[in-house]
Parts: sequence; C-alpha cells; structure tokens
Amino acid sequence: MDNLKMIEHLSQKACVVAVRINSAENKREITIEDANKAYLESVNKQNEEFVPGRPYTYYISEEPNFESMVIRCVSAKKTQHQYVNADLYNAWLDLYAIPLNSDGGVTEYCLFTYEMTPEPESDKLIDITPYTAAQVLKTCVRLRQTDDFQAAMDSIIKDIRHMCDSRACSILLTDFDAKKCSILCIDHDETFSAARDDIVFLDAFYEIAATWRELMGGSNCYIVMDEYDMKTLEEKDPIWAESMKNSHVHNVVLYPLRANNKIIGYMFATNFNTEKVNVIKEVMELNAFILAAEIASHQMYEKMERMSRYDMLTGVLNRNAMNNRIAECKSGVCPIENDFGVVFVDVNGLKHINDIKGHQAGDEMIRTVAERLQDIFKGYEIYRAGGDEFMVIAEGCTRSEFNDLIEKLRDQNDEDDVHFAVGSFFDELDHDIHTALHSADADMYYDKSAYYRNHPELSRRTE
Repeated sequence: MDNLKMIEHLSQKACVVAVRINSAENKREITIEDANKAYLESVNKQNEEFVPGRPYTYYISEEPNFESMVIRCVSAKKTQHQYVNADLYNAWLDLYAIPLNSDGGVTEYCLFTYEMTPEPESDKLIDITPYTAAQVLKTCVRLRQTDDFQAAMDSIIKDIRHMCDSRACSILLTDFDAKKCSILCIDHDETFSAARDDIVFLDAFYEIAATWRELMGGSNCYIVMDEYDMKTLEEKDPIWAESMKNSHVHNVVLYPLRANNKIIGYMFATNFNTEKVNVIKEVMELNAFILAAEIASHQMYEKMERMSRYDMLTGVLNRNAMNNRIAECKSGVCPIENDFGVVFVDVNGLKHINDIKGHQAGDEMIRTVAERLQDIFKGYEIYRAGGDEFMVIAEGCTRSEFNDLIEKLRDQNDEDDVHFAVGSFFDELDHDIHTALHSADADMYYDKSAYYRNHPELSRRTE
C-alpha cells in the first residue's frame, strides 16, 4: 500500500492503522500496519524490528476511545480529531485519525497521529466548533448566574442531556476512601423511572462505579455505542452491563471528573443520539474539564465551611458557631422570636477517665454524650461549647415539651457509663438569650457541684 511510507516524512508520532470489521461474527480487529520512529519510541518499541499486522494492543493498553475513533474514521470516511486528557499517560493528547484509500476489500485504513504535552494548551482547548463553544459558554454562564451551586448544576446537566438527545444525564460524585458515591445532579426524560429500573440511586451502585477506573484504563472516556461495545463490556464488567440492561440502557458515554490528580466523580449520558457522538464527546470533554475544577472548588469550600462551624470529634456545631449565634441574637440580626429553652451539659469525671484510661477513652465519652444529645434534641441547635461542655438551644417548643426533654436527658445519666451535669432554663416571656444562658449555666454548675460532693474522689480540685 503506497500510503504506508508517507509516515516516515512526518515529524509527529504516526502510524497506519488497519480496521477489519466482521459484522456477521460481530468482531473487530485493529492492527498497526506501519509506524514511524517517533511513534515506536513513544511506545518503547524502537529497539525491536517492526512487524506489520500486530494488534494495536501490542503497543499500548487496550483503549476503547482509540478503537471508537479509528472505527468512526474509516466508517464515515471523515477525519476525526480529539484533544483529550489521558490519565494513563498523565498528559494531554492531540489526536487525529485521517481516512486513507482502501483496496476495496474488508480492510479499511487510516493514518493515526498525535502529539503529547504534560499540560493543556489553551489554544487547542478553544479550537472547537462554534456549536461546542456555545454549549461550553452556556455552562460557564450557568455557573455564574446564581449563587445556588445545586441549582446551577441542575441547569447544566439539563443542558447537556438535551445536547446529547439522551434519556438521562447525570453527575455522580465518588469518594473512594469512604467507598461511597452520590448523585450530584440528574436530568431525564419522561420514560425514565428511577424507582422502577435504575440501580444508580441505590447504595450498591458504588460497587459498579468503583470498577470504572480500571475499565477505562486511564482513558479520558468510555463509550458503549452498539451491540459489539455492549458485548465487550459484558466480558470486562458483567455487573455493570447487567445493570444497564435492567435499566433499559442501550448506549452510554462516560467521562471522569479529575481534579487535584484524582477522580472526584463521573459525568454520563445514557441512550444518547449516536449520530452526534463527535459533538457529544467534544462538548462533554470540555464540560468535564470545567466542571471538575468547579466541583472540587465547591467541595473545598464546603469542607472549610464545615470545619469552621462543626466540631470534628462529635459532628455537632462548634464553639465558633455558638458564639456567632449568640452574637446574632444579642445584636438583633437574628433574634429568637419564639419561646425557647437553653440547656448546658458538662461531662463529669472526664479528667479521671483521661488519666486512668487515656484520652481516647475520654474522647469516646464526649462522643457518647453528643450522640445522646442529638438523639434527644433532634431538630434543635446543639453546640460543643468547650472540651467537655455542650449547649443546646431548643426554640419553638412549649415548656411542657422542654421539661420532658430535660427529664429524658437526665434519665440518660449512667454511673457506670457516662455521667454529666445538666442545667436548663426556659424563656416564654422576654426571649432574652443573655438571661437564659446565665441561668442555665448556673443551674448546670449547681448540678455539677452536687455530683462531686457525692463523688469527692473524682473532684477536679482533688485531682
């Protein structure tokens, strides 16, 4: 074939790919018929004598995205271009597949060439069609037109689903350390029934999502377009393939969301319009690039917000949040307008436990008290005011309801397990947070003094 030797004159990494499709047997064979020195050096085969006709997997790992690209190239007789983030190589690849003249047999040929860079090049990222540019610009506008992150993501995924002409489109967040996944946003047509036929909403779906990293093999995406792709998926990932069939999914395009050198989630569309696959890939690739950074930033913000407001040991609100709440009440920014009760709880004998059993046992005691407070005062504000002290604001309850809660709390005291002092005050007249806090605190210290009079051996002063 005369086309083979032309690659010797190309400076880029290049090879000639042969594609043989046997529709009757539902088989595909993709081989490398020739390769220039730059290509062979890139796949570490430069010292071997080149042998035409070897499967492409002799040179690189099995790559569904590569297979899909060259098959589309020879089938449509059109040049295919992709600019992708290849996790396997920790690099960005500028890929071209150009159809070549065939000999009229069952084998079709294309020229495959690529360039690799460690970082994305902005000029190549924006070298896209006007339609793709408009779709990606729409995503950027959605992210900035509202401060409601969830609302923005809901709008974006709806836009992407309509662009794909798909049955359902979603962003799934993954936490591989905690072995959990969760739906960030989803949009679907009227034929979709999550309660009836989609495992993606079940906790067990993590076991499927956890297989995607290995399945993709470092590729920038995974696509199931036809029966052959589905058959291949059944061999590699039978559980996911079975769940897709049960959910009436015939095809899927899946993109990882990568940020800070790790996968934080996936974006996927099911039952999409395969005739638009090139546009879909280009739009989803760029959206994945943008959204991964946005989601990672939002997750970091939520983490910092949580650390500033919540106690890491117990999960209840921390002293900083308590001080802000009290300041807002006193200043009138956020006053308490309903009847309310205040509760102070202080763990008894904590220093004795720390000294005898260690701080880990003391921490466990503090967590136990917090859990009891969360169980009893569910729906109310619970704060860890200090090392062994908690405060509760129960707004909107009656005096009778509040007294019942206090009684239930006192019943939770256990001499052999965890014991704590309790002080309370109910305000149904003035709604004065300062008086309520002072009175409940004094009541708690009276209760605590009575405990240590009965247990002088545990007294902090004695210790």
